[in-house]
Amino acid sequence: MSYIDKTGTVVISARLTEKGRSQLSIGQLNFSTFKIGDSEVDYSSLATATDSLGAAMPSYDITLQNVLRAKSAQPAVKTWLLPDINSVDGSVSVPALSEIEIANIIQAPEKGFFSSGNTSGMTIVSSFDVNVTDTYTLNEAEINLSSLTGGTSVSIVSGSTTGSYEPAVGDLMFVRFSNPDTVGFSASTVQLNLPLPCLWYKIQGVNGSLSANTLTVELDRDLPDFTSYAGSNVSYAYFYPSGNQFTSTGYYSGGTVWNQNNVWSRNMAGIDKSTYEDFEFYGSETYVGSKEFFGYTTEMDFLSGNCVNNKAISIIHYSNPESCENQSELTYGQKLYINTSLNETPVLKVPTLMWHHDTTGQIGHTFSGTGSEKYVTNQGVVTDIRYFTLSDQQGNSVGRIFPDQHVFTIDQEELVAALSYKSNRNWTLPQLILGKKDPSGSSGVISPTQDLYVTYLFHNSSSGFTTGLHAQTHSCAVIGDSDPNCGPGCTKNVEVTFPSNQLPFMSATGTTGWYADKLYLLVNRTLNGVRPKSDEWRIIDVTSDIVGHTSGKIDPNNVTNTTFLITDSKYTSGTAYSIHDYINIPQLNEPSLLQFGDENFFYGNVEASGLINKYRTKFNFTLPPNRWNWSTNPTWAGSGQNVHISDVAVYDTAGNVVAIGKQNLPIEKASNTVIMIEIAFDL
Repeated sequence: MSYIDKTGTVVISARLTEKGRSQLSIGQLNFSTFKIGDSEVDYSSLATATDSLGAAMPSYDITLQNVLRAKSAQPAVKTWLLPDINSVDGSVSVPALSEIEIANIIQAPEKGFFSSGNTSGMTIVSSFDVNVTDTYTLNEAEINLSSLTGGTSVSIVSGSTTGSYEPAVGDLMFVRFSNPDTVGFSASTVQLNLPLPCLWYKIQGVNGSLSANTLTVELDRDLPDFTSYAGSNVSYAYFYPSGNQFTSTGYYSGGTVWNQNNVWSRNMAGIDKSTYEDFEFYGSETYVGSKEFFGYTTEMDFLSGNCVNNKAISIIHYSNPESCENQSELTYGQKLYINTSLNETPVLKVPTLMWHHDTTGQIGHTFSGTGSEKYVTNQGVVTDIRYFTLSDQQGNSVGRIFPDQHVFTIDQEELVAALSYKSNRNWTLPQLILGKKDPSGSSGVISPTQDLYVTYLFHNSSSGFTTGLHAQTHSCAVIGDSDPNCGPGCTKNVEVTFPSNQLPFMSATGTTGWYADKLYLLVNRTLNGVRPKSDEWRIIDVTSDIVGHTSGKIDPNNVTNTTFLITDSKYTSGTAYSIHDYINIPQLNEPSLLQFGDENFFYGNVEASGLINKYRTKFNFTLPPNRWNWSTNPTWAGSGQNVHISDVAVYDTAGNVVAIGKQNLPIEKASNTVIMIEIAFDL
């Protein structure tokens, strides 16, 4: 409407004018003076009574007159009140302004691949259902466990197919595996008390069809081998699109899930880049600038030294064009809402993760914001890029939440590995503890001029599940100043131990969790301060060193009760380590194979609220009894009326009306009253 509604209490319709917004757009908006107007008041026309001298008398209530709404193309005040009888212009300086911030919290829906109505707060309590509608999956099906005989091909059964889609070359296949001893395995439900491998594959070839129950798919690497199994247990396969599916016409353009990119800026151990693709050919290499921006790469080297490798982080972001122009603000506001003191924080839920810090025995873990606000540094200098620490339920830091960018980062490289489609494991591994020991008789493995990097690989050489990626967190042994009595000719051997209670999902029976029958140490000796080269790692079989172990599946308790010793002879007798010997990785001429960094969506749920901050400009004008009692309105003189206020205009230094406030009804200003006018508008 063009006029202000007069019903209800007195209100003021306020806004920036077109000129004000124009000045704001070029950074030149200022507030200099104001005028109190009565431009829309007629004091005399409806005054029907006269006094003894014939002058009009106030017999009509002026506050009944209608007032136009404040408009963008607002003209200057036509007539105005005068602050004193001798004034002509009526302009008065604007009182000093103070910043007013208004925060609105947006309750965004939980987004992801799982239905989590059976959760309580931030803790997963029983199970997660896999969303299998065509909004999330291309299709789903079953795999008879007895058909898993190793190799890269497998027959798919159409028993639980949900749609008509036929899997195609390039699709991702996610498999929730059972095993010969599994009991109570449910379709489409991640049972948290039944931790089992959940692995990704990429389809390289297709023969037959699901609809005819003749489908066989060729995958990017070997499958488990249950050749001797003759029972009826099944595993469940879910098919998802690969590549960039977040465009305006992509599969997840509706914003149902979050994006994930695992970003590598250095090679992991065991890659010879003359033969195999290195990180420059990984699927998320275009995000290396973001890795630097968020305070990793050079800054971690600056703060931590060369014993911290900082190879990869995972960036989890919401870049879906949900309704227009890739604006995450449409769902999550201007920033993610975090108030750690009230335990109000974004949450990452990963139902298929076996997290090594979680000793409850349940699969699935949630990660949330903790602590106070922090800032990224650049060469030790604090920037204004703020974040909160992302932590697990035990309080261990795993990454960061950047609320202003709507981004999570994961810098705990074991968690990055478990989230990777290619790593061949959904469990994480603890970091080794290193110590130094004097050699007996011969020279030790390191001297004061050398560093030794150590990690490890659990391998399964028999039937059953295949080998997962080696542990990504490296430990570094340095003699340095910690051994002041070790002179130039002094050498040390390196002792290796596993932290206690951090292999909770490793099983000696194989009924649940994961298992292995071989343990290898991966070692790389360098000069002081020199980062290890990816193709110079050596692998040492230490299975026979495990106290109490003879053969078969390794008992994790025996591993944690053993101190392994790396000597110079063991190091030199180690053979060259190549990841390809355990996981089929792409060679330089195999760009279609699944690769580390090919992740595009976060296979979990994100629960978060958004925050919109508005800044309110508020003018408070106080009109005392002895001021603003005169008007330039030609109908006022001789009307016998007190002045009335219909509008307040704010001018810039150039005399332009940049803000306007209109009352819904004219306000009477008497000489014995104080009028306080407040005008506010949000930016």
